[in-house]
Amino acid sequence: MLLLLALIVGSAHAAPLRLERLDRQGAQPDEVLAGTYDQEFRKVDGTSIVIPRPAPQWWRVVLGDLPADRALPQLVLSPPNQKRLEVWQPGERVPASRTAFGPESDLLHSARALVVPLNAGLKPGDVLYLRITSPNLIASELSVEPMAAVHAGDVRYAQFRACVLVALFIVALISFGYFAALREHGYAYLGITLLAQLANLMIEGGEIRVFPALAEFALDRRTNIVINTAAVLTGIRFLMFFLQLQIQQPRVARLLNVCSALLGGLLLVSVIHVTTFSAYFGNTVMLVAFGGIAVAIFRALGRRQLDAMYLLIAWAPVMVVLVAMVGGYQNWWAMPGWALDGFPVGLAASGLGLMLGLTARLEQIRVDRDAAQRRWTYDKLTGVITRDAVEDMLRTNIAKAHAGGSPLSVVFVDIDHFKSINDLYGHSAGDEALRIVALRIRNWLPTGHLVARYGGDEMLLVLIGLSQSEALVLAGALRETVSRNPLAIDGITVPLGLSMGVADLQPGDSSETLLRRADAALYRSKAAGRARVTGYDAVGEIEGAG
Repeated sequence: MLLLLALIVGSAHAAPLRLERLDRQGAQPDEVLAGTYDQEFRKVDGTSIVIPRPAPQWWRVVLGDLPADRALPQLVLSPPNQKRLEVWQPGERVPASRTAFGPESDLLHSARALVVPLNAGLKPGDVLYLRITSPNLIASELSVEPMAAVHAGDVRYAQFRACVLVALFIVALISFGYFAALREHGYAYLGITLLAQLANLMIEGGEIRVFPALAEFALDRRTNIVINTAAVLTGIRFLMFFLQLQIQQPRVARLLNVCSALLGGLLLVSVIHVTTFSAYFGNTVMLVAFGGIAVAIFRALGRRQLDAMYLLIAWAPVMVVLVAMVGGYQNWWAMPGWALDGFPVGLAASGLGLMLGLTARLEQIRVDRDAAQRRWTYDKLTGVITRDAVEDMLRTNIAKAHAGGSPLSVVFVDIDHFKSINDLYGHSAGDEALRIVALRIRNWLPTGHLVARYGGDEMLLVLIGLSQSEALVLAGALRETVSRNPLAIDGITVPLGLSMGVADLQPGDSSETLLRRADAALYRSKAAGRARVTGYDAVGEIEGAG
Protein backbone atom coordinates (compact mmCIF):
# COMPACT_ATOMS: atom_id res chain seq x y z
CA MET A 1 0.00 0.00 0.00
CA LEU A 2 2.85 2.40 0.77
CA LEU A 3 4.32 1.80 -2.67
CA LEU A 4 0.92 2.30 -4.28
CA LEU A 5 0.50 5.62 -2.45
CA ALA A 6 3.98 6.64 -3.55
CA LEU A 7 3.10 5.95 -7.16
CA ILE A 8 -0.17 7.87 -6.82
CA VAL A 9 1.60 10.84 -5.26
CA GLY A 10 4.24 10.72 -7.97
CA SER A 11 1.62 10.61 -10.73
CA ALA A 12 0.04 13.77 -9.34
CA HIS A 13 3.06 15.66 -10.70
CA ALA A 14 2.85 14.00 -14.14
CA ALA A 15 2.36 16.07 -17.27
CA PRO A 16 -0.49 15.15 -19.66
CA LEU A 17 0.34 13.24 -22.81
CA ARG A 18 -1.40 11.40 -25.64
CA LEU A 19 -0.48 7.78 -26.24
CA GLU A 20 -0.81 5.97 -29.61
CA ARG A 21 -0.02 2.38 -30.55
CA LEU A 22 1.20 0.81 -33.80
CA ASP A 23 -0.05 -2.74 -34.30
CA ARG A 24 2.15 -3.45 -37.34
CA GLN A 25 4.78 -6.08 -36.57
CA GLY A 26 8.37 -5.88 -37.80
CA ALA A 27 8.40 -2.13 -38.42
CA GLN A 28 11.98 -0.83 -38.64
CA PRO A 29 13.23 2.27 -36.80
CA ASP A 30 14.14 4.18 -39.98
CA GLU A 31 10.63 3.67 -41.38
CA VAL A 32 8.87 4.62 -38.16
CA LEU A 33 11.01 7.72 -37.57
CA ALA A 34 10.49 8.83 -41.17
CA GLY A 35 6.71 8.90 -40.55
CA THR A 36 5.93 5.98 -42.89
CA TYR A 37 3.41 4.49 -40.46
CA ASP A 38 2.10 7.66 -38.79
CA GLN A 39 -1.38 7.05 -40.22
CA GLU A 40 -1.47 3.57 -38.64
CA PHE A 41 -0.89 4.70 -35.07
CA ARG A 42 -4.12 4.43 -33.08
CA LYS A 43 -4.88 6.46 -29.96
CA VAL A 44 -5.34 4.46 -26.76
CA ASP A 45 -7.32 5.52 -23.74
CA GLY A 46 -5.22 6.47 -20.75
CA THR A 47 -1.49 5.96 -20.36
CA SER A 48 -1.23 2.21 -19.69
CA ILE A 49 1.31 0.23 -21.67
CA VAL A 50 0.37 -3.42 -22.30
CA ILE A 51 2.31 -5.52 -24.81
CA PRO A 52 0.04 -8.33 -26.12
CA ARG A 53 2.85 -10.38 -27.69
CA PRO A 54 6.58 -11.04 -27.03
CA ALA A 55 7.64 -9.13 -30.18
CA PRO A 56 8.60 -5.44 -29.81
CA GLN A 57 5.77 -2.94 -30.22
CA TRP A 58 5.93 0.68 -31.30
CA TRP A 59 4.23 3.53 -29.47
CA ARG A 60 4.00 7.25 -30.22
CA VAL A 61 3.82 9.82 -27.43
CA VAL A 62 2.48 13.32 -28.13
CA LEU A 63 3.60 15.62 -25.35
CA GLY A 64 1.20 17.91 -23.54
CA ASP A 65 2.11 20.66 -21.09
CA LEU A 66 5.57 19.93 -19.70
CA PRO A 67 6.57 20.34 -16.02
CA ALA A 68 7.52 23.83 -14.87
CA ASP A 69 11.22 22.91 -14.62
CA ARG A 70 11.49 22.21 -18.33
CA ALA A 71 15.19 21.60 -18.15
CA LEU A 72 14.55 18.44 -16.14
CA PRO A 73 11.45 16.62 -17.47
CA GLN A 74 11.70 12.81 -17.28
CA LEU A 75 9.86 10.11 -19.23
CA VAL A 76 8.84 7.48 -16.67
CA LEU A 77 7.59 3.91 -17.28
CA SER A 78 6.49 2.38 -13.97
CA PRO A 79 6.67 -0.37 -12.91
CA PRO A 80 9.11 -1.89 -15.42
CA ASN A 81 7.80 -5.48 -15.15
CA GLN A 82 10.74 -6.88 -17.17
CA LYS A 83 10.14 -4.50 -20.08
CA ARG A 84 12.84 -3.07 -22.35
CA LEU A 85 12.25 0.56 -23.29
CA GLU A 86 13.79 2.35 -26.29
CA VAL A 87 13.07 6.08 -26.73
CA TRP A 88 13.70 8.24 -29.83
CA GLN A 89 13.41 11.96 -29.16
CA PRO A 90 12.93 14.56 -31.93
CA GLY A 91 15.97 14.73 -34.22
CA GLU A 92 17.67 11.65 -32.70
CA ARG A 93 18.60 8.55 -34.70
CA VAL A 94 19.97 6.56 -31.75
CA PRO A 95 17.55 5.64 -28.98
CA ALA A 96 18.03 5.82 -25.24
CA SER A 97 17.57 2.25 -23.97
CA ARG A 98 16.50 1.25 -20.47
CA THR A 99 15.93 -2.04 -18.67
CA ALA A 100 15.65 -2.79 -14.97
CA PHE A 101 18.69 -5.08 -15.12
CA GLY A 102 21.74 -5.59 -17.23
CA PRO A 103 23.98 -3.16 -19.14
CA GLU A 104 21.05 -0.85 -20.02
CA SER A 105 19.91 -0.39 -16.41
CA ASP A 106 20.16 3.08 -14.90
CA LEU A 107 21.65 2.99 -11.39
CA LEU A 108 20.87 6.69 -10.88
CA HIS A 109 17.26 5.68 -10.22
CA SER A 110 15.57 2.89 -8.31
CA ALA A 111 14.16 -0.13 -10.10
CA ARG A 112 10.59 1.10 -9.52
CA ALA A 113 10.63 2.69 -13.00
CA LEU A 114 12.50 3.07 -16.26
CA VAL A 115 13.48 6.74 -16.49
CA VAL A 116 14.70 8.60 -19.59
CA PRO A 117 15.62 12.30 -19.31
CA LEU A 118 13.96 14.40 -22.02
CA ASN A 119 15.91 16.94 -24.01
CA ALA A 120 15.78 20.61 -23.12
CA GLY A 121 13.63 22.70 -25.43
CA LEU A 122 10.85 20.18 -25.94
CA LYS A 123 7.42 21.77 -26.21
CA PRO A 124 3.80 20.65 -26.19
CA GLY A 125 2.92 18.75 -29.35
CA ASP A 126 6.41 17.25 -29.82
CA VAL A 127 6.46 13.55 -30.60
CA LEU A 128 8.48 10.74 -29.02
CA TYR A 129 8.70 7.27 -30.53
CA LEU A 130 8.95 4.28 -28.18
CA ARG A 131 9.72 0.65 -28.90
CA ILE A 132 8.87 -1.61 -25.95
CA THR A 133 9.49 -5.31 -25.50
CA SER A 134 7.75 -7.27 -22.74
CA PRO A 135 7.59 -11.00 -21.89
CA ASN A 136 4.22 -10.65 -20.15
CA LEU A 137 0.86 -8.85 -20.21
CA ILE A 138 1.52 -6.80 -17.09
CA ALA A 139 0.59 -3.15 -17.50
CA SER A 140 2.93 -0.23 -16.88
CA GLU A 141 2.04 3.45 -16.68
CA LEU A 142 3.77 6.04 -18.86
CA SER A 143 4.17 9.61 -17.62
CA VAL A 144 6.31 12.72 -17.89
CA GLU A 145 7.41 14.00 -14.47
CA PRO A 146 9.79 16.64 -13.12
CA MET A 147 13.08 15.35 -11.78
CA ALA A 148 12.11 16.29 -8.21
CA ALA A 149 9.02 14.06 -8.37
CA VAL A 150 11.08 11.17 -9.77
CA HIS A 151 13.62 11.48 -6.98
CA ALA A 152 10.87 11.70 -4.34
CA GLY A 153 9.32 8.52 -5.74
CA ASP A 154 12.71 6.79 -5.65
CA VAL A 155 13.20 7.75 -2.00
CA ARG A 156 9.75 6.51 -0.98
CA TYR A 157 10.34 3.29 -2.88
CA ALA A 158 13.71 2.76 -1.20
CA GLN A 159 12.24 3.38 2.26
CA PHE A 160 9.36 1.02 1.64
CA ARG A 161 11.58 -1.72 0.25
CA ALA A 162 14.04 -1.39 3.12
CA CYS A 163 11.26 -1.91 5.67
CA VAL A 164 9.95 -4.99 3.88
CA LEU A 165 13.34 -6.59 3.26
CA VAL A 166 14.61 -5.97 6.80
CA ALA A 167 11.39 -7.40 8.25
CA LEU A 168 11.73 -10.55 6.14
CA PHE A 169 15.40 -10.93 7.06
CA ILE A 170 14.72 -10.58 10.79
CA VAL A 171 11.89 -13.12 10.70
CA ALA A 172 14.14 -15.52 8.76
CA LEU A 173 16.89 -15.14 11.40
CA ILE A 174 14.37 -15.80 14.18
CA SER A 175 13.22 -18.92 12.34
CA PHE A 176 16.76 -20.26 12.15
CA GLY A 177 17.20 -19.39 15.83
CA TYR A 178 14.17 -21.53 16.70
CA PHE A 179 15.60 -24.31 14.56
CA ALA A 180 18.95 -24.15 16.34
CA ALA A 181 17.27 -24.18 19.75
CA LEU A 182 14.55 -26.78 19.13
CA ARG A 183 16.01 -28.88 16.29
CA GLU A 184 12.64 -28.79 14.53
CA HIS A 185 13.15 -28.90 10.75
CA GLY A 186 9.94 -26.95 10.17
CA TYR A 187 11.57 -23.76 11.42
CA ALA A 188 14.49 -24.27 9.02
CA TYR A 189 11.99 -24.69 6.17
CA LEU A 190 10.38 -21.36 7.11
CA GLY A 191 13.77 -19.64 7.29
CA ILE A 192 14.81 -20.96 3.86
CA THR A 193 11.44 -19.96 2.40
CA LEU A 194 11.79 -16.41 3.68
CA LEU A 195 15.40 -16.09 2.50
CA ALA A 196 14.46 -17.38 -0.96
CA GLN A 197 11.59 -14.89 -1.14
CA LEU A 198 13.97 -12.19 0.09
CA ALA A 199 16.40 -13.00 -2.73
CA ASN A 200 13.54 -13.01 -5.24
CA LEU A 201 12.30 -9.62 -4.03
CA MET A 202 15.80 -8.18 -4.26
CA ILE A 203 16.02 -9.39 -7.85
CA GLU A 204 12.55 -8.19 -8.84
CA GLY A 205 12.85 -4.93 -6.89
CA GLY A 206 16.28 -4.05 -8.20
CA GLU A 207 18.30 -4.03 -4.97
CA ILE A 208 20.54 -6.76 -6.39
CA ARG A 209 21.77 -4.31 -9.05
CA VAL A 210 24.26 -2.74 -6.69
CA PHE A 211 26.22 -6.02 -6.69
CA PRO A 212 27.45 -6.43 -10.29
CA ALA A 213 28.40 -10.11 -9.96
CA LEU A 214 25.07 -11.01 -8.39
CA ALA A 215 23.18 -8.83 -10.85
CA GLU A 216 24.69 -10.78 -13.74
CA PHE A 217 23.76 -14.01 -11.98
CA ALA A 218 20.21 -12.72 -11.47
CA LEU A 219 19.81 -12.14 -15.23
CA ASP A 220 20.12 -15.88 -15.84
CA ARG A 221 16.58 -17.19 -16.31
CA ARG A 222 17.47 -20.31 -14.33
CA THR A 223 17.98 -18.17 -11.24
CA ASN A 224 14.35 -17.07 -11.12
CA ILE A 225 13.06 -20.64 -11.61
CA VAL A 226 15.45 -22.15 -9.06
CA ILE A 227 14.81 -19.54 -6.34
CA ASN A 228 11.04 -19.56 -6.74
CA THR A 229 10.88 -23.35 -6.87
CA ALA A 230 13.00 -23.62 -3.72
CA ALA A 231 10.78 -21.07 -1.96
CA VAL A 232 7.59 -22.94 -2.85
CA LEU A 233 9.09 -26.33 -1.97
CA THR A 234 10.33 -25.30 1.46
CA GLY A 235 7.13 -23.33 2.04
CA ILE A 236 5.07 -26.48 1.48
CA ARG A 237 7.25 -28.46 3.87
CA PHE A 238 6.90 -25.75 6.52
CA LEU A 239 3.12 -25.64 6.19
CA MET A 240 2.97 -29.43 6.51
CA PHE A 241 4.99 -29.14 9.71
CA PHE A 242 2.98 -26.20 11.02
CA LEU A 243 -0.35 -27.99 10.57
CA GLN A 244 1.06 -31.40 11.58
CA LEU A 245 -0.45 -32.87 8.41
CA GLN A 246 1.46 -36.17 8.56
CA ILE A 247 -0.51 -36.99 11.71
CA GLN A 248 -3.68 -34.90 11.42
CA GLN A 249 -4.46 -35.23 7.69
CA PRO A 250 -2.39 -38.02 6.07
CA ARG A 251 -4.23 -37.88 2.72
CA VAL A 252 -3.45 -34.21 2.21
CA ALA A 253 0.09 -34.93 3.38
CA ARG A 254 0.47 -37.58 0.67
CA LEU A 255 -0.70 -35.09 -1.99
CA LEU A 256 1.79 -32.51 -0.76
CA ASN A 257 4.56 -35.11 -0.67
CA VAL A 258 3.90 -35.79 -4.37
CA CYS A 259 3.95 -32.05 -5.11
CA SER A 260 7.20 -31.74 -3.13
CA ALA A 261 8.79 -34.56 -5.14
CA LEU A 262 7.75 -32.93 -8.44
CA LEU A 263 9.10 -29.54 -7.35
CA GLY A 264 12.31 -31.17 -6.13
CA GLY A 265 12.76 -32.74 -9.56
CA LEU A 266 12.08 -29.41 -11.26
CA LEU A 267 14.63 -27.75 -8.98
CA LEU A 268 17.37 -30.22 -9.91
CA VAL A 269 16.61 -30.00 -13.63
CA SER A 270 16.40 -26.19 -13.56
CA VAL A 271 19.93 -25.88 -12.18
CA ILE A 272 21.10 -27.27 -15.53
CA HIS A 273 18.47 -26.12 -18.01
CA VAL A 274 15.08 -24.37 -18.14
CA THR A 275 12.45 -24.12 -20.84
CA THR A 276 9.23 -22.15 -21.23
CA PHE A 277 7.51 -25.24 -19.83
CA SER A 278 9.52 -25.06 -16.58
CA ALA A 279 7.67 -22.07 -15.17
CA TYR A 280 4.30 -23.38 -16.34
CA PHE A 281 4.93 -26.77 -14.72
CA GLY A 282 6.20 -25.27 -11.47
CA ASN A 283 3.30 -22.82 -11.19
CA THR A 284 0.74 -25.55 -11.89
CA VAL A 285 2.19 -27.82 -9.19
CA MET A 286 2.30 -24.87 -6.82
CA LEU A 287 -1.38 -24.08 -7.35
CA VAL A 288 -2.32 -27.74 -6.77
CA ALA A 289 -0.28 -27.75 -3.55
CA PHE A 290 -1.87 -24.50 -2.38
CA GLY A 291 -5.29 -25.97 -3.08
CA GLY A 292 -4.42 -28.95 -0.88
CA ILE A 293 -3.15 -26.65 1.86
CA ALA A 294 -6.34 -24.58 1.69
CA VAL A 295 -8.39 -27.75 2.18
CA ALA A 296 -6.17 -28.73 5.11
CA ILE A 297 -6.58 -25.32 6.73
CA PHE A 298 -10.38 -25.40 6.60
CA ARG A 299 -10.45 -28.97 7.91
CA ALA A 300 -8.19 -27.95 10.76
CA LEU A 301 -10.42 -24.96 11.51
CA GLY A 302 -13.35 -27.35 11.73
CA ARG A 303 -11.42 -29.27 14.37
CA ARG A 304 -10.74 -26.01 16.24
CA GLN A 305 -7.00 -26.37 15.64
CA LEU A 306 -5.52 -23.04 16.78
CA ASP A 307 -2.54 -23.30 14.41
CA ALA A 308 -4.93 -23.21 11.45
CA MET A 309 -6.38 -19.87 12.53
CA TYR A 310 -2.92 -18.28 12.73
CA LEU A 311 -2.02 -19.77 9.36
CA LEU A 312 -5.21 -18.58 7.67
CA ILE A 313 -4.68 -15.02 8.92
CA ALA A 314 -1.01 -14.98 7.90
CA TRP A 315 -1.12 -17.08 4.73
CA ALA A 316 -4.38 -16.29 2.94
CA PRO A 317 -3.60 -12.67 1.83
CA VAL A 318 -0.20 -13.48 0.36
CA MET A 319 -1.59 -16.59 -1.36
CA VAL A 320 -4.33 -14.51 -3.02
CA VAL A 321 -1.68 -12.10 -4.27
CA LEU A 322 0.61 -14.93 -5.39
CA VAL A 323 -2.13 -16.73 -7.31
CA ALA A 324 -3.05 -13.45 -9.02
CA MET A 325 0.60 -12.90 -9.96
CA VAL A 326 1.12 -16.44 -11.24
CA GLY A 327 -1.93 -16.13 -13.48
CA GLY A 328 -0.68 -12.77 -14.73
CA TYR A 329 2.79 -14.07 -15.52
CA GLN A 330 1.34 -17.13 -17.27
CA ASN A 331 -1.06 -14.89 -19.23
CA TRP A 332 -4.06 -16.76 -17.79
CA TRP A 333 -5.60 -13.38 -16.89
CA ALA A 334 -4.62 -9.73 -16.72
CA MET A 335 -2.28 -8.93 -13.88
CA PRO A 336 -4.21 -6.96 -11.20
CA GLY A 337 -2.64 -3.59 -10.48
CA TRP A 338 -2.49 -4.28 -6.73
CA ALA A 339 -0.70 -7.63 -7.04
CA LEU A 340 2.87 -6.44 -7.58
CA ASP A 341 2.61 -3.75 -4.91
CA GLY A 342 0.89 -6.06 -2.44
CA PHE A 343 3.23 -9.04 -2.77
CA PRO A 344 6.21 -7.76 -0.71
CA VAL A 345 3.85 -6.34 1.92
CA GLY A 346 1.99 -9.64 2.03
CA LEU A 347 5.23 -11.58 2.40
CA ALA A 348 6.41 -9.50 5.32
CA ALA A 349 3.01 -9.62 7.02
CA SER A 350 2.79 -13.36 6.41
CA GLY A 351 6.21 -13.98 7.92
CA LEU A 352 5.38 -11.92 10.98
CA GLY A 353 1.99 -13.61 11.34
CA LEU A 354 3.54 -17.06 11.14
CA MET A 355 6.08 -16.05 13.77
CA LEU A 356 3.19 -15.09 16.06
CA GLY A 357 1.73 -18.52 15.46
CA LEU A 358 5.06 -20.17 16.18
CA THR A 359 5.41 -18.09 19.33
CA ALA A 360 1.98 -19.24 20.48
CA ARG A 361 2.99 -22.83 19.77
CA LEU A 362 6.23 -22.42 21.71
CA GLU A 363 4.29 -20.99 24.63
CA GLN A 364 1.98 -24.01 24.56
CA ILE A 365 5.02 -26.29 24.40
CA ARG A 366 6.45 -24.50 27.43
CA VAL A 367 3.19 -24.89 29.33
CA ASP A 368 2.98 -28.58 28.42
CA ARG A 369 6.62 -29.08 29.34
CA ASP A 370 6.16 -27.38 32.70
CA ALA A 371 3.07 -29.50 33.37
CA ALA A 372 4.97 -32.65 32.43
CA GLN A 373 7.91 -31.56 34.56
CA ARG A 374 5.59 -31.01 37.49
CA ARG A 375 3.97 -34.41 36.99
CA TRP A 376 7.43 -35.95 36.91
CA THR A 377 8.64 -34.00 39.96
CA TYR A 378 5.64 -34.13 42.29
CA ASP A 379 3.51 -37.08 43.37
CA LYS A 380 -0.15 -36.49 42.49
CA LEU A 381 -1.56 -38.06 45.66
CA THR A 382 0.75 -36.70 48.35
CA GLY A 383 2.17 -33.55 46.73
CA VAL A 384 5.74 -34.50 47.70
CA ILE A 385 8.60 -35.26 45.31
CA THR A 386 8.43 -38.41 43.15
CA ARG A 387 10.97 -41.23 43.30
CA ASP A 388 12.56 -40.42 39.91
CA ALA A 389 12.92 -36.74 40.78
CA VAL A 390 14.38 -37.32 44.27
CA GLU A 391 16.91 -39.81 42.93
CA ASP A 392 18.18 -37.13 40.52
CA MET A 393 18.26 -34.57 43.33
CA LEU A 394 20.02 -37.01 45.66
CA ARG A 395 22.78 -37.68 43.11
CA THR A 396 23.30 -33.94 42.67
CA ASN A 397 23.49 -33.30 46.43
CA ILE A 398 25.83 -36.27 46.99
CA ALA A 399 28.22 -34.82 44.40
CA LYS A 400 28.10 -31.43 46.15
CA ALA A 401 28.61 -33.04 49.58
CA HIS A 402 31.65 -35.02 48.37
CA ALA A 403 33.11 -31.92 46.73
CA GLY A 404 32.55 -29.71 49.76
CA GLY A 405 33.19 -32.30 52.47
CA SER A 406 29.78 -31.55 54.04
CA PRO A 407 27.53 -34.13 55.74
CA LEU A 408 24.38 -35.58 54.25
CA SER A 409 21.95 -38.20 55.56
CA VAL A 410 18.92 -40.05 54.24
CA VAL A 411 15.95 -41.49 56.13
CA PHE A 412 13.56 -44.14 54.89
CA VAL A 413 10.09 -43.78 56.47
CA ASP A 414 7.51 -46.57 56.46
CA ILE A 415 3.92 -46.45 57.79
CA ASP A 416 3.49 -49.35 60.19
CA HIS A 417 0.83 -51.91 59.25
CA PHE A 418 -0.23 -49.94 56.20
CA LYS A 419 -1.68 -53.06 54.55
CA SER A 420 -3.99 -53.47 57.52
CA ILE A 421 -5.28 -49.92 57.05
CA ASN A 422 -6.14 -50.75 53.45
CA ASP A 423 -7.72 -54.07 54.40
CA LEU A 424 -9.77 -52.71 57.34
CA TYR A 425 -10.80 -49.28 56.07
CA GLY A 426 -10.41 -49.51 52.28
CA HIS A 427 -7.90 -48.17 49.79
CA SER A 428 -9.38 -44.66 49.92
CA ALA A 429 -8.55 -44.59 53.64
CA GLY A 430 -5.05 -45.83 52.84
CA ASP A 431 -4.61 -43.05 50.28
CA GLU A 432 -5.84 -40.49 52.79
CA ALA A 433 -3.43 -41.87 55.42
CA LEU A 434 -0.53 -41.45 52.96
CA ARG A 435 -1.60 -37.91 52.09
CA ILE A 436 -1.92 -36.84 55.75
CA VAL A 437 1.40 -38.40 56.79
CA ALA A 438 3.18 -36.72 53.85
CA LEU A 439 1.57 -33.40 54.73
CA ARG A 440 2.64 -33.69 58.41
CA ILE A 441 6.21 -34.58 57.46
CA ARG A 442 6.45 -31.80 54.87
CA ASN A 443 5.07 -29.20 57.28
CA TRP A 444 7.35 -30.29 60.13
CA LEU A 445 10.58 -30.83 58.18
CA PRO A 446 12.85 -27.75 58.23
CA THR A 447 13.30 -25.83 54.98
CA GLY A 448 16.16 -27.01 52.79
CA HIS A 449 15.56 -30.75 53.20
CA LEU A 450 13.71 -33.01 50.76
CA VAL A 451 10.76 -35.35 51.26
CA ALA A 452 9.65 -37.80 48.58
CA ARG A 453 7.28 -40.70 48.06
CA TYR A 454 9.64 -43.53 47.22
CA GLY A 455 7.14 -46.28 46.58
CA GLY A 456 3.83 -47.51 48.06
CA ASP A 457 3.71 -46.27 51.66
CA GLU A 458 7.47 -45.69 51.83
CA MET A 459 8.92 -42.18 51.91
CA LEU A 460 12.46 -40.88 51.68
CA LEU A 461 13.90 -37.87 53.45
CA VAL A 462 17.14 -36.28 52.23
CA LEU A 463 18.65 -34.28 55.09
CA ILE A 464 21.19 -31.92 53.58
CA GLY A 465 24.01 -30.83 55.87
CA LEU A 466 23.12 -33.23 58.74
CA SER A 467 25.37 -35.97 60.11
CA GLN A 468 23.91 -39.31 61.16
CA SER A 469 23.73 -38.36 64.83
CA GLU A 470 21.87 -35.17 63.94
CA ALA A 471 19.65 -37.08 61.54
CA LEU A 472 18.77 -39.63 64.26
CA VAL A 473 17.69 -36.85 66.61
CA LEU A 474 15.60 -35.17 63.90
CA ALA A 475 14.06 -38.49 62.77
CA GLY A 476 13.16 -39.43 66.34
CA ALA A 477 11.48 -36.07 66.96
CA LEU A 478 9.68 -36.32 63.63
CA ARG A 479 8.38 -39.81 64.41
CA GLU A 480 7.05 -38.65 67.78
CA THR A 481 5.39 -35.58 66.28
CA VAL A 482 3.74 -37.35 63.36
CA SER A 483 2.69 -40.46 65.33
CA ARG A 484 1.44 -38.61 68.41
CA ASN A 485 -2.03 -38.03 67.02
CA PRO A 486 -4.01 -40.83 65.34
CA LEU A 487 -5.50 -40.23 61.90
CA ALA A 488 -9.16 -39.24 61.59
CA ILE A 489 -10.47 -40.49 58.25
CA ASP A 490 -14.18 -40.19 57.43
CA GLY A 491 -14.99 -40.09 61.13
CA ILE A 492 -12.88 -43.18 61.85
CA THR A 493 -9.81 -42.97 64.12
CA VAL A 494 -6.87 -44.82 62.63
CA PRO A 495 -3.81 -45.44 64.86
CA LEU A 496 -0.54 -44.38 63.28
CA GLY A 497 3.01 -45.62 63.73
CA LEU A 498 6.20 -44.95 61.76
CA SER A 499 9.38 -46.98 61.35
CA MET A 500 12.56 -45.27 60.10
CA GLY A 501 16.01 -46.19 58.88
CA VAL A 502 18.85 -43.64 58.84
CA ALA A 503 22.22 -43.67 57.04
CA ASP A 504 24.76 -40.93 56.41
CA LEU A 505 27.07 -40.32 53.49
CA GLN A 506 30.50 -41.96 53.64
CA PRO A 507 33.59 -41.32 51.47
CA GLY A 508 33.15 -43.01 48.09
CA ASP A 509 29.40 -43.46 48.59
CA SER A 510 27.03 -43.40 45.64
CA SER A 511 23.30 -42.89 45.94
CA GLU A 512 22.79 -46.65 45.56
CA THR A 513 25.12 -47.60 48.41
CA LEU A 514 23.76 -44.88 50.68
CA LEU A 515 20.15 -45.91 50.08
CA ARG A 516 21.03 -49.57 50.54
CA ARG A 517 22.32 -48.88 54.06
CA ALA A 518 19.28 -46.78 54.96
CA ASP A 519 17.01 -49.56 53.70
CA ALA A 520 18.90 -52.08 55.85
CA ALA A 521 18.39 -49.83 58.86
CA LEU A 522 14.66 -49.59 58.10
CA TYR A 523 14.45 -53.37 57.86
CA ARG A 524 16.04 -53.61 61.32
CA SER A 525 13.44 -51.15 62.69
CA LYS A 526 10.65 -53.34 61.39
CA ALA A 527 12.28 -56.54 62.67
CA ALA A 528 12.73 -54.99 66.10
CA GLY A 529 9.01 -54.36 66.56
CA ARG A 530 8.36 -51.24 64.42
CA ALA A 531 7.57 -47.73 65.70
CA ARG A 532 11.26 -46.90 66.07
CA VAL A 533 14.23 -45.22 64.39
CA THR A 534 17.39 -47.20 63.56
CA GLY A 535 20.68 -45.84 62.23
CA TYR A 536 23.34 -47.63 60.21
CA ASP A 537 26.77 -46.70 61.59
CA ALA A 538 30.04 -46.25 59.73
CA VAL A 539 31.35 -49.80 60.32
CA GLY A 540 28.20 -51.51 59.25
CA GLU A 541 26.60 -52.15 62.66
CA ILE A 542 23.08 -51.14 63.50
CA GLU A 543 22.43 -48.71 66.32
CA GLY A 544 18.90 -48.10 67.45
CA ALA A 545 16.84 -45.26 68.85
CA GLY A 546 13.38 -45.89 70.19
